[in-house]
Amino acid sequence: MRIARAMVLSALLVVAVVAGALVWRADHPGTPADGERAAATGEEDEPRKGPHGGRLFEDGAFAAEVELHERGRPPELRVYFFADGKPVDPAEVSARATLRRLGGRIETFDLRPEGDFLVGDRPVAEPHSFDVAVEATRSGRTHRWTYPSYEGRVELSPEAAERAGIAVATVGPATLSTRLQLNGLVVPNEDRFAHVLPRFAGIVKDVRKHVGDPVAKGEVLAIVQSNQSLQAYDVRSEIAGTVIEKHVAPGEFVSEDDELYAVANLDTVWIDLNVYRQDFPRLAVGQPVVLDAGEGIPKAEGRIDYISSFGAPNTQTMLARVILPDPQHSWRPGFFVTGEVVVDQAVVPLAVRASAIQTLDDRRVAFVQYGDVYEARPVELGRSDARWVEVLSGLAAGERYVAENSFVLKADVGKSGASHDH
Repeated sequence: MRIARAMVLSALLVVAVVAGALVWRADHPGTPADGERAAATGEEDEPRKGPHGGRLFEDGAFAAEVELHERGRPPELRVYFFADGKPVDPAEVSARATLRRLGGRIETFDLRPEGDFLVGDRPVAEPHSFDVAVEATRSGRTHRWTYPSYEGRVELSPEAAERAGIAVATVGPATLSTRLQLNGLVVPNEDRFAHVLPRFAGIVKDVRKHVGDPVAKGEVLAIVQSNQSLQAYDVRSEIAGTVIEKHVAPGEFVSEDDELYAVANLDTVWIDLNVYRQDFPRLAVGQPVVLDAGEGIPKAEGRIDYISSFGAPNTQTMLARVILPDPQHSWRPGFFVTGEVVVDQAVVPLAVRASAIQTLDDRRVAFVQYGDVYEARPVELGRSDARWVEVLSGLAAGERYVAENSFVLKADVGKSGASHDH
Protein backbone atom coordinates (compact mmCIF):
# COMPACT_ATOMS: atom_id res chain seq x y z
CA MET A 1 0.00 0.00 0.00
CA ARG A 2 2.81 2.42 0.84
CA ILE A 3 4.44 1.97 -2.60
CA ALA A 4 1.10 2.31 -4.39
CA ARG A 5 0.25 5.44 -2.45
CA ALA A 6 3.65 7.03 -3.26
CA MET A 7 3.22 6.26 -6.96
CA VAL A 8 -0.21 7.92 -7.00
CA LEU A 9 1.17 11.00 -5.24
CA SER A 10 4.06 11.19 -7.72
CA ALA A 11 1.67 11.08 -10.67
CA LEU A 12 -0.51 13.82 -9.20
CA LEU A 13 2.41 16.15 -8.53
CA VAL A 14 4.00 16.10 -12.02
CA VAL A 15 3.59 19.50 -13.65
CA ALA A 16 5.02 20.60 -16.98
CA VAL A 17 5.10 24.07 -18.38
CA VAL A 18 6.17 24.73 -21.97
CA ALA A 19 9.08 27.04 -23.00
CA GLY A 20 10.93 27.72 -19.79
CA ALA A 21 8.16 27.85 -17.18
CA LEU A 22 8.46 25.97 -13.88
CA VAL A 23 8.40 22.16 -13.67
CA TRP A 24 7.75 20.36 -10.36
CA ARG A 25 7.86 16.73 -9.27
CA ALA A 26 7.81 14.86 -5.96
CA ASP A 27 9.59 11.52 -6.24
CA HIS A 28 9.59 8.29 -4.38
CA PRO A 29 13.11 7.52 -3.07
CA GLY A 30 15.46 6.62 -5.91
CA THR A 31 13.25 7.94 -8.74
CA PRO A 32 15.16 10.45 -10.96
CA ALA A 33 13.53 13.67 -12.10
CA ASP A 34 16.43 15.52 -13.79
CA GLY A 35 15.51 16.93 -17.18
CA GLU A 36 12.00 15.47 -17.22
CA ARG A 37 9.38 17.49 -19.08
CA ALA A 38 5.77 16.33 -19.51
CA ALA A 39 3.40 17.35 -22.29
CA ALA A 40 1.33 20.50 -21.81
CA THR A 41 -2.25 19.85 -20.79
CA GLY A 42 -3.82 23.24 -21.36
CA GLU A 43 -4.49 24.50 -17.83
CA GLU A 44 -1.50 24.22 -15.50
CA ASP A 45 -1.82 22.35 -12.19
CA GLU A 46 -0.53 24.12 -9.09
CA PRO A 47 2.08 22.30 -6.98
CA ARG A 48 0.77 21.21 -3.59
CA LYS A 49 1.37 23.80 -0.89
CA GLY A 50 2.16 23.35 2.76
CA PRO A 51 0.86 25.53 5.61
CA HIS A 52 3.79 27.96 5.21
CA GLY A 53 3.31 28.43 1.47
CA GLY A 54 6.15 26.12 0.42
CA ARG A 55 5.95 23.02 -1.77
CA LEU A 56 4.73 19.92 -0.07
CA PHE A 57 6.17 16.45 -0.73
CA GLU A 58 5.23 13.15 0.93
CA ASP A 59 6.75 9.74 1.45
CA GLY A 60 4.18 7.64 3.21
CA ALA A 61 3.21 9.31 6.48
CA PHE A 62 6.32 11.52 6.42
CA ALA A 63 6.19 14.84 4.54
CA ALA A 64 8.43 17.82 3.88
CA GLU A 65 7.51 21.38 2.97
CA VAL A 66 10.35 23.10 1.03
CA GLU A 67 10.41 26.88 0.83
CA LEU A 68 12.86 29.36 -0.69
CA HIS A 69 12.32 32.12 1.87
CA GLU A 70 13.02 35.66 0.63
CA ARG A 71 11.09 37.89 3.02
CA GLY A 72 13.15 40.16 5.29
CA ARG A 73 16.31 38.03 5.00
CA PRO A 74 18.73 36.96 2.28
CA PRO A 75 17.18 34.10 0.26
CA GLU A 76 17.45 30.84 2.21
CA LEU A 77 16.17 27.29 2.01
CA ARG A 78 13.72 26.31 4.74
CA VAL A 79 12.27 22.84 5.22
CA TYR A 80 9.41 21.98 7.57
CA PHE A 81 8.73 18.32 8.39
CA PHE A 82 5.48 16.55 9.28
CA ALA A 83 4.50 13.05 10.39
CA ASP A 84 0.89 11.91 10.10
CA GLY A 85 -0.01 15.55 9.33
CA LYS A 86 1.55 16.94 12.52
CA PRO A 87 4.72 19.08 12.79
CA VAL A 88 7.94 17.28 13.60
CA ASP A 89 10.54 18.77 15.91
CA PRO A 90 13.37 19.78 13.48
CA ALA A 91 15.92 18.50 16.01
CA GLU A 92 14.70 14.97 15.21
CA VAL A 93 15.71 15.29 11.55
CA SER A 94 19.10 15.53 9.86
CA ALA A 95 18.87 16.86 6.32
CA ARG A 96 20.73 18.39 3.43
CA ALA A 97 19.72 19.98 0.12
CA THR A 98 21.57 19.90 -3.20
CA LEU A 99 21.04 22.41 -6.00
CA ARG A 100 22.19 21.49 -9.51
CA ARG A 101 22.44 24.57 -11.71
CA LEU A 102 22.53 24.92 -15.48
CA GLY A 103 26.01 24.04 -16.67
CA GLY A 104 26.51 21.30 -14.07
CA ARG A 105 27.50 23.40 -11.03
CA ILE A 106 26.38 21.71 -7.80
CA GLU A 107 25.83 23.40 -4.43
CA THR A 108 25.21 21.44 -1.24
CA PHE A 109 23.52 22.98 1.82
CA ASP A 110 23.59 21.46 5.28
CA LEU A 111 20.30 22.18 7.04
CA ARG A 112 20.29 23.12 10.73
CA PRO A 113 17.37 23.56 13.16
CA GLU A 114 16.01 27.05 13.70
CA GLY A 115 12.61 27.53 15.30
CA ASP A 116 10.16 25.07 13.79
CA PHE A 117 12.12 24.43 10.58
CA LEU A 118 15.54 23.50 9.22
CA VAL A 119 17.42 26.23 7.34
CA GLY A 120 20.34 26.18 4.92
CA ASP A 121 23.79 27.09 6.22
CA ARG A 122 24.15 30.03 3.79
CA PRO A 123 22.04 32.20 1.45
CA VAL A 124 20.96 30.91 -1.95
CA ALA A 125 22.58 32.93 -4.73
CA GLU A 126 20.80 34.14 -7.84
CA PRO A 127 19.61 32.93 -10.22
CA HIS A 128 17.09 30.82 -8.31
CA SER A 129 16.93 28.29 -11.11
CA PHE A 130 18.06 24.74 -10.44
CA ASP A 131 17.15 21.11 -9.88
CA VAL A 132 16.59 20.54 -6.16
CA ALA A 133 17.26 17.37 -4.20
CA VAL A 134 16.33 17.13 -0.51
CA GLU A 135 17.48 14.22 1.66
CA ALA A 136 16.17 13.84 5.21
CA THR A 137 16.81 11.14 7.83
CA ARG A 138 14.52 10.53 10.85
CA SER A 139 14.43 7.54 13.14
CA GLY A 140 16.96 5.70 10.97
CA ARG A 141 14.99 6.05 7.76
CA THR A 142 16.10 8.26 4.84
CA HIS A 143 13.65 10.05 2.55
CA ARG A 144 14.53 11.76 -0.74
CA TRP A 145 12.67 14.18 -2.99
CA THR A 146 13.83 15.83 -6.21
CA TYR A 147 12.16 18.46 -8.34
CA PRO A 148 13.07 21.11 -10.93
CA SER A 149 12.66 24.76 -9.92
CA TYR A 150 13.40 26.93 -12.93
CA GLU A 151 13.14 30.64 -13.59
CA GLY A 152 14.09 32.69 -16.62
CA ARG A 153 14.63 29.66 -18.84
CA VAL A 154 13.76 29.33 -22.51
CA GLU A 155 14.31 26.28 -24.68
CA LEU A 156 14.95 26.85 -28.41
CA SER A 157 16.04 24.45 -31.12
CA PRO A 158 19.04 25.55 -33.21
CA GLU A 159 16.69 26.24 -36.12
CA ALA A 160 14.42 28.45 -33.99
CA ALA A 161 17.42 30.31 -32.56
CA GLU A 162 18.71 30.98 -36.06
CA ARG A 163 15.32 32.28 -37.20
CA ALA A 164 15.23 34.60 -34.18
CA GLY A 165 18.67 35.98 -35.02
CA ILE A 166 20.21 34.72 -31.78
CA ALA A 167 23.99 35.25 -31.85
CA VAL A 168 26.15 33.67 -29.16
CA ALA A 169 29.60 34.76 -27.92
CA THR A 170 31.98 33.74 -25.13
CA VAL A 171 32.56 35.64 -21.89
CA GLY A 172 36.15 36.83 -21.69
CA PRO A 173 38.47 39.83 -21.52
CA ALA A 174 37.87 42.99 -23.52
CA THR A 175 39.37 46.42 -24.00
CA LEU A 176 37.06 49.26 -22.96
CA SER A 177 37.59 52.60 -24.66
CA THR A 178 36.52 56.04 -23.42
CA ARG A 179 35.80 58.20 -26.45
CA LEU A 180 35.48 61.94 -27.00
CA GLN A 181 33.43 63.16 -29.96
CA LEU A 182 34.71 66.20 -31.85
CA ASN A 183 33.51 68.16 -34.89
CA GLY A 184 35.82 69.22 -37.67
CA LEU A 185 36.51 69.95 -41.33
CA VAL A 186 38.45 68.36 -44.20
CA VAL A 187 41.13 70.75 -45.51
CA PRO A 188 44.00 70.30 -48.00
CA ASN A 189 47.36 69.18 -46.67
CA GLU A 190 49.26 72.46 -46.69
CA ASP A 191 52.58 70.60 -46.75
CA ARG A 192 51.54 69.35 -50.20
CA PHE A 193 50.05 72.60 -51.46
CA ALA A 194 51.42 75.04 -54.07
CA HIS A 195 50.46 78.67 -54.76
CA VAL A 196 51.37 79.31 -58.39
CA LEU A 197 52.51 82.91 -59.22
CA PRO A 198 54.03 84.37 -62.43
CA ARG A 199 57.77 85.12 -62.47
CA PHE A 200 57.27 88.41 -64.33
CA ALA A 201 54.35 90.76 -64.81
CA GLY A 202 52.67 90.53 -68.18
CA ILE A 203 49.68 89.53 -70.31
CA VAL A 204 48.19 86.05 -70.10
CA LYS A 205 48.33 84.47 -73.54
CA ASP A 206 47.03 80.97 -72.77
CA VAL A 207 45.27 79.13 -69.94
CA ARG A 208 45.67 75.36 -70.03
CA LYS A 209 44.29 74.08 -66.72
CA HIS A 210 40.98 74.52 -64.91
CA VAL A 211 39.63 73.72 -61.44
CA GLY A 212 39.53 69.98 -60.84
CA ASP A 213 42.12 69.13 -63.49
CA PRO A 214 44.95 66.82 -62.45
CA VAL A 215 48.47 68.11 -63.11
CA ALA A 216 51.92 66.56 -63.06
CA LYS A 217 54.96 68.15 -61.48
CA GLY A 218 56.43 70.62 -63.99
CA GLU A 219 53.34 70.62 -66.22
CA VAL A 220 52.44 73.92 -67.94
CA LEU A 221 49.40 75.65 -66.44
CA ALA A 222 49.43 78.92 -68.38
CA ILE A 223 51.58 81.08 -70.72
CA VAL A 224 52.38 84.72 -69.94
CA GLN A 225 54.07 87.34 -72.15
CA SER A 226 56.54 89.38 -70.08
CA ASN A 227 56.04 93.17 -70.12
CA GLN A 228 59.79 93.71 -69.93
CA SER A 229 61.14 91.36 -72.58
CA LEU A 230 57.93 90.78 -74.53
CA GLN A 231 58.95 87.13 -74.49
CA ALA A 232 56.39 84.44 -73.59
CA TYR A 233 57.23 82.07 -70.73
CA ASP A 234 55.57 79.01 -69.20
CA VAL A 235 53.93 79.01 -65.77
CA ARG A 236 54.46 75.49 -64.38
CA SER A 237 53.25 73.53 -61.35
CA GLU A 238 55.85 72.78 -58.73
CA ILE A 239 54.01 69.69 -57.49
CA ALA A 240 51.80 66.90 -58.80
CA GLY A 241 48.21 67.25 -57.70
CA THR A 242 44.83 68.76 -58.52
CA VAL A 243 43.91 72.34 -59.44
CA ILE A 244 41.68 73.54 -56.61
CA GLU A 245 41.71 77.28 -57.40
CA LYS A 246 42.07 79.30 -60.64
CA HIS A 247 42.37 83.11 -60.76
CA VAL A 248 43.47 83.75 -64.34
CA ALA A 249 41.92 84.28 -67.77
CA PRO A 250 43.41 84.84 -71.23
CA GLY A 251 44.24 88.49 -72.07
CA GLU A 252 44.33 89.80 -68.52
CA PHE A 253 47.30 91.52 -66.92
CA VAL A 254 49.00 89.77 -64.00
CA SER A 255 51.71 90.97 -61.65
CA GLU A 256 54.38 89.03 -59.79
CA ASP A 257 52.18 89.04 -56.65
CA ASP A 258 49.05 87.59 -58.26
CA GLU A 259 48.18 83.96 -57.49
CA LEU A 260 47.20 82.31 -60.76
CA TYR A 261 46.48 78.80 -59.45
CA ALA A 262 46.36 76.78 -56.27
CA VAL A 263 47.41 73.14 -56.69
CA ALA A 264 46.99 70.56 -53.93
CA ASN A 265 48.13 66.98 -53.71
CA LEU A 266 44.99 65.32 -52.29
CA ASP A 267 46.52 61.90 -51.73
CA THR A 268 46.53 63.02 -48.09
CA VAL A 269 44.24 65.54 -46.41
CA TRP A 270 44.12 67.21 -43.03
CA ILE A 271 41.18 66.60 -40.71
CA ASP A 272 41.08 69.65 -38.44
CA LEU A 273 39.06 68.92 -35.28
CA ASN A 274 37.86 71.57 -32.83
CA VAL A 275 38.45 70.79 -29.16
CA TYR A 276 36.64 72.64 -26.35
CA ARG A 277 38.82 73.92 -23.55
CA GLN A 278 37.47 71.51 -20.89
CA ASP A 279 38.66 68.64 -23.07
CA PHE A 280 42.19 69.98 -23.72
CA PRO A 281 43.83 67.86 -20.99
CA ARG A 282 42.31 64.66 -22.35
CA LEU A 283 44.05 64.82 -25.72
CA ALA A 284 47.55 63.77 -26.73
CA VAL A 285 49.43 63.18 -29.96
CA GLY A 286 49.09 59.56 -31.06
CA GLN A 287 45.57 58.91 -29.74
CA PRO A 288 43.39 56.82 -32.13
CA VAL A 289 40.54 58.57 -33.93
CA VAL A 290 37.57 57.17 -35.87
CA LEU A 291 36.48 59.66 -38.55
CA ASP A 292 33.02 59.93 -40.12
CA ALA A 293 32.13 62.22 -43.03
CA GLY A 294 28.55 60.95 -43.38
CA GLU A 295 26.75 58.77 -45.87
CA GLY A 296 28.56 57.64 -48.98
CA ILE A 297 32.04 57.74 -47.43
CA PRO A 298 33.36 54.80 -45.41
CA LYS A 299 34.57 55.63 -41.92
CA ALA A 300 38.32 55.96 -41.56
CA GLU A 301 40.75 55.41 -38.70
CA GLY A 302 43.71 57.62 -37.92
CA ARG A 303 45.70 59.15 -35.08
CA ILE A 304 46.17 62.67 -33.78
CA ASP A 305 49.31 64.00 -35.46
CA TYR A 306 49.30 67.57 -34.18
CA ILE A 307 47.76 69.63 -31.39
CA SER A 308 48.00 73.39 -31.62
CA SER A 309 49.79 75.24 -28.84
CA PHE A 310 47.27 78.07 -28.79
CA GLY A 311 43.49 78.45 -28.82
CA ALA A 312 41.09 80.38 -31.03
CA PRO A 313 39.94 83.51 -29.13
CA ASN A 314 36.57 83.76 -30.88
CA THR A 315 35.50 80.13 -30.20
CA GLN A 316 37.72 79.24 -27.23
CA THR A 317 38.65 76.01 -28.98
CA MET A 318 41.91 74.35 -29.84
CA LEU A 319 42.91 72.51 -33.02
CA ALA A 320 43.72 68.80 -33.16
CA ARG A 321 44.79 67.50 -36.58
CA VAL A 322 44.75 64.09 -38.22
CA ILE A 323 46.78 63.53 -41.40
CA LEU A 324 44.61 61.12 -43.37
CA PRO A 325 45.80 59.15 -46.43
CA ASP A 326 43.16 59.43 -49.15
CA PRO A 327 44.39 57.86 -52.39
CA GLN A 328 40.81 57.53 -53.69
CA HIS A 329 40.15 61.26 -53.09
CA SER A 330 36.92 60.48 -51.22
CA TRP A 331 37.50 63.00 -48.41
CA ARG A 332 36.88 66.26 -50.22
CA PRO A 333 38.17 69.50 -48.68
CA GLY A 334 35.24 71.43 -47.24
CA PHE A 335 33.37 68.38 -45.91
CA PHE A 336 32.24 68.50 -42.29
CA VAL A 337 33.34 65.49 -40.24
CA THR A 338 33.03 64.05 -36.74
CA GLY A 339 35.87 62.34 -34.97
CA GLU A 340 35.73 59.94 -32.02
CA VAL A 341 38.99 60.10 -30.13
CA VAL A 342 39.99 57.25 -27.83
CA VAL A 343 41.13 59.17 -24.74
CA ASP A 344 41.47 56.19 -22.39
CA GLN A 345 41.62 52.38 -22.62
CA ALA A 346 41.36 49.70 -19.98
CA VAL A 347 41.51 45.91 -20.26
CA VAL A 348 38.93 44.13 -18.08
CA PRO A 349 39.07 40.38 -17.36
CA LEU A 350 35.37 39.68 -18.02
CA ALA A 351 33.07 41.51 -20.41
CA VAL A 352 30.05 40.98 -22.66
CA ARG A 353 28.66 42.93 -25.56
CA ALA A 354 26.49 45.87 -24.48
CA SER A 355 23.67 44.44 -26.60
CA ALA A 356 23.59 41.34 -24.37
CA ILE A 357 22.26 43.15 -21.30
CA GLN A 358 18.53 43.15 -20.58
CA THR A 359 16.40 44.25 -17.62
CA LEU A 360 14.18 41.55 -16.12
CA ASP A 361 12.22 42.09 -12.89
CA ASP A 362 14.28 45.23 -12.22
CA ARG A 363 17.49 43.18 -12.46
CA ARG A 364 20.21 43.45 -15.08
CA VAL A 365 20.62 40.05 -16.75
CA ALA A 366 22.46 38.31 -19.55
CA PHE A 367 21.24 35.06 -21.12
CA VAL A 368 23.64 32.11 -20.96
CA GLN A 369 23.40 29.16 -23.35
CA TYR A 370 23.81 25.49 -22.62
CA GLY A 371 22.73 23.40 -25.58
CA ASP A 372 19.15 24.29 -26.46
CA VAL A 373 18.52 25.93 -23.07
CA TYR A 374 18.94 29.66 -22.43
CA GLU A 375 18.73 31.13 -18.95
CA ALA A 376 18.61 34.70 -17.62
CA ARG A 377 21.60 35.20 -15.32
CA PRO A 378 21.60 38.27 -13.00
CA VAL A 379 24.86 40.18 -13.39
CA GLU A 380 26.71 42.93 -11.57
CA LEU A 381 28.19 45.34 -14.07
CA GLY A 382 31.16 47.69 -13.95
CA ARG A 383 32.63 50.00 -16.56
CA SER A 384 31.32 50.19 -20.11
CA ASP A 385 31.78 51.78 -23.50
CA ALA A 386 29.68 51.77 -26.67
CA ARG A 387 30.49 48.09 -27.37
CA TRP A 388 31.43 46.33 -24.13
CA VAL A 389 30.23 46.06 -20.53
CA GLU A 390 32.46 44.83 -17.72
CA VAL A 391 31.00 41.94 -15.69
CA LEU A 392 31.91 41.96 -11.99
CA SER A 393 29.86 38.91 -11.01
CA GLY A 394 27.22 36.55 -12.37
CA LEU A 395 29.13 35.07 -15.33
CA ALA A 396 32.27 32.98 -15.60
CA ALA A 397 35.06 33.11 -18.15
CA GLY A 398 34.33 30.81 -21.07
CA GLU A 399 30.55 30.74 -20.63
CA ARG A 400 28.55 31.23 -23.79
CA TYR A 401 26.05 34.08 -23.73
CA VAL A 402 23.57 35.64 -26.13
CA ALA A 403 25.29 38.67 -27.64
CA GLU A 404 22.61 39.72 -30.15
CA ASN A 405 18.79 39.69 -30.05
CA SER A 406 18.57 38.64 -26.41
CA PHE A 407 15.35 40.69 -26.21
CA VAL A 408 13.64 37.76 -27.98
CA LEU A 409 14.41 35.53 -25.00
CA LYS A 410 13.33 38.22 -22.55
CA ALA A 411 9.95 38.40 -24.31
CA ASP A 412 9.56 34.61 -24.10
CA VAL A 413 10.37 34.61 -20.38
CA GLY A 414 7.85 37.36 -19.81
CA LYS A 415 5.14 35.45 -21.65
CA SER A 416 5.83 32.26 -19.69
CA GLY A 417 5.54 34.10 -16.37
CA ALA A 418 8.65 32.33 -15.09
CA SER A 419 10.94 35.28 -14.64
CA HIS A 420 11.18 35.24 -10.83
CA ASP A 421 8.66 32.87 -9.35
CA HIS A 422 9.31 30.42 -6.54
